[in-house]
Amino acid sequence: MKLKRILAALLTAAALLSLALPAAASGGSFSDINDHSTAVNVDVLRLMGAVSGDSDGTFRPNDVLTRAQFCTMLVGLLRQQSKVPMYTTRTIFSDVTASHWARGYINLAASITVGGSGSGSGSSSEGGEGTQAQTRLISGRGDGTFAPDEKITFAEAVTILIRLLSYDETDAGAVWPEGYLNLANSLGLTDGVSLAYSAPITRAQTAQLFVNTLRCKTASGRPYYETLGASVKEKVILLDANATAEDNNSEGAIRTSDGTYLPAQEGVVPSALQGRRGVLVLDDKDRIVTFLPDETASVTVTLSGAAQPTYLTGTNGTRYNIDGDTPAYTSSKENPVTTYEKLYLELRSGSQVTLYTADGKVVGLYYGSSGASTDAVVVSGTATEAMFHQLTGGASNYTIEKNGQTITMADIQPYDVVTYDSVANKLIVSDLRLPCVYESAEPNPRAPQKITVLGHEFTVLESALESIQSFDVGKTVVLLLTADGNVAGMAEPGAKTRSTAIGLAEGSSVKVFLPAGGTIELKSSSSLSDSVKDQLVTVSSSKAGVISASRMSDRSVGGVFDLQKMTLGSYPVTAGVHVFERVSGSTVVQLELADIQAHSIPGDKIATYHLNSSDMVDFIILEGATGDAYRYGLFFAETREVNQPGEGDEPGKVSYVRTLRFESPKWSSDFDNRVGYIGDNGVPGGVAVDGDGKLRFRVTLEAVEGVSRSDFFVSNGASYVNAGGKVYQVSNKVVCYNTTTKVWFTGDDPLYQIRAYSDDLTIYVDPYGEKVRVITTQ
Repeated sequence: MKLKRILAALLTAAALLSLALPAAASGGSFSDINDHSTAVNVDVLRLMGAVSGDSDGTFRPNDVLTRAQFCTMLVGLLRQQSKVPMYTTRTIFSDVTASHWARGYINLAASITVGGSGSGSGSSSEGGEGTQAQTRLISGRGDGTFAPDEKITFAEAVTILIRLLSYDETDAGAVWPEGYLNLANSLGLTDGVSLAYSAPITRAQTAQLFVNTLRCKTASGRPYYETLGASVKEKVILLDANATAEDNNSEGAIRTSDGTYLPAQEGVVPSALQGRRGVLVLDDKDRIVTFLPDETASVTVTLSGAAQPTYLTGTNGTRYNIDGDTPAYTSSKENPVTTYEKLYLELRSGSQVTLYTADGKVVGLYYGSSGASTDAVVVSGTATEAMFHQLTGGASNYTIEKNGQTITMADIQPYDVVTYDSVANKLIVSDLRLPCVYESAEPNPRAPQKITVLGHEFTVLESALESIQSFDVGKTVVLLLTADGNVAGMAEPGAKTRSTAIGLAEGSSVKVFLPAGGTIELKSSSSLSDSVKDQLVTVSSSKAGVISASRMSDRSVGGVFDLQKMTLGSYPVTAGVHVFERVSGSTVVQLELADIQAHSIPGDKIATYHLNSSDMVDFIILEGATGDAYRYGLFFAETREVNQPGEGDEPGKVSYVRTLRFESPKWSSDFDNRVGYIGDNGVPGGVAVDGDGKLRFRVTLEAVEGVSRSDFFVSNGASYVNAGGKVYQVSNKVVCYNTTTKVWFTGDDPLYQIRAYSDDLTIYVDPYGEKVRVITTQ
């Protein structure tokens, strides 16, 4: 009798547990869900239709459930919602009258029988009084009542779910509730929920129990989720929770590493599941019944320095080794699945990836803006949590990141653009602003989806539409851009909206760096000045199609660049900082933090730096500090005879000009020997040139002879050599030369080639970073 009353109570509790997610991508939870794991559970159940939202858009996770509410949710878990109308006219319990809102759910749940352990089916059916192998899922109080509005207890809920899995008293034992609770614990049904048997259960706790149920094995040994659909696909990664269907017409599709599918429940956007790996359950029409995250460990990593072919390093200093053929997933519809060896070149300092690990090995990674929301907030005034409530779907305990650096709410400034990454539960802040002429809009200027400026087509987010309507095409505006380069708003040009678009100038274009990593290319209808070629510039435009590019002005530093503390003087340096180097006005060369061996760089070796809107350093230009700004190769001094014809009867004259030829495997040039080189031909060294290709500076290298191939070794992905009593790092751009055959080693790995060719090598080390730049053999 007591057991029957418990089972009846459990079923009623499901109605209010119906959850709903806002249509826009969010944290995958309601405005009042602050726990990410609860948001994940909710989205798993929303796909099944087991939960839906209240009219006010809340879930009330801490409210306890009634028996009627539990019944409603249970019917959804069984995917039998369509049958509810058939049971609204029946009278099974005297206290569940025609006026009760959950009458159909309660009556349907009371009519469901489940297979006992003898049946081994794990299935449910309706009608009949049950046989030895069939048991009613729930029953009333024994006096013809159900008590639909009483609270359901933990033991009652667990007992019903044990029966749903086709276990009975034979499996659980005759002592209730201890036997059922012990069985539930052994199955993993109660994982994450610890309550006294008589305690009421909350909505969030019930969601956890239901998701646990999906993972549990039935009495027949079959995972319960396998009973829900026509097919099951494992080790699938959910890439985009709100994609366009393959026919390019239907929105709300779900893109996975296995393909793109529509959910069986319309209007469900399971954003909390985005980026997760798990089991995909499909119905007989190849629609998604649910997606159940597996237990694969995952970690979200912000890169410190560019990814390398066999590993990447996080800002916490942890190194993650990755095989080149490891699957890599993105939100790209055109190329959602690739491999690490094809993707790693896109991963720069500050890029964020999610790594999936099993048995201590990376088995997959997820990269892209796919975790970021498709909407944004442009900050006006002081930033508050309430400002981002709708964006995050009410999620809290999120981190806030700007240029790869964790910041506080107080660091967010007016005109900053904020998006939400549901995978990492993170607000992503961008201060990227581009003053320009509003050139064109598609399909129309009042509600554009695309805007073209300086040869680049920008995607327009919904958040931008209201501000865009204040501007006409042809006007000078400021684009307020997300970290991945989408338009989140438009603003008037002014002191507070001056350009923060910084990039490398190349001919008639500039590659502007995005806060999320990568670049966008802006093109000018006229060539840029030679003075900015291959320089770091700030970009704007006051004439349609024409780039205005200004070099970053020199700026003194009151302190050192501390690479361990990541500070520049008194300023913090962002994890995604872009570091460049030049020599005496030469073109700049971008560096990776991991390639800088020094723990700190003095202020007199820093040419300039840039502060973002939160007064954090996001760009630094070094002045001859590491030696990486040079091109390395061989010098050849030449004396060339120049004949000058005479005038009239005057005889002509012969003069001699000293020139300096520089040669490397992929680049060579002749220079006016203004640097006064008088050394021997074929001597290794380095040159720094300006945008016109003119020699700005020359460096000689220290030779260390008698180096053996066995003196080289690899540590943490970098090559080193023990020579002359010291250990030197070998530059990843080292050039290798055979002085006898006069031939460069030009394969993919010249260091390997020259070591394989000879065991008698000479290394050449630069005086700045003390790296091996050139290696020769005879």
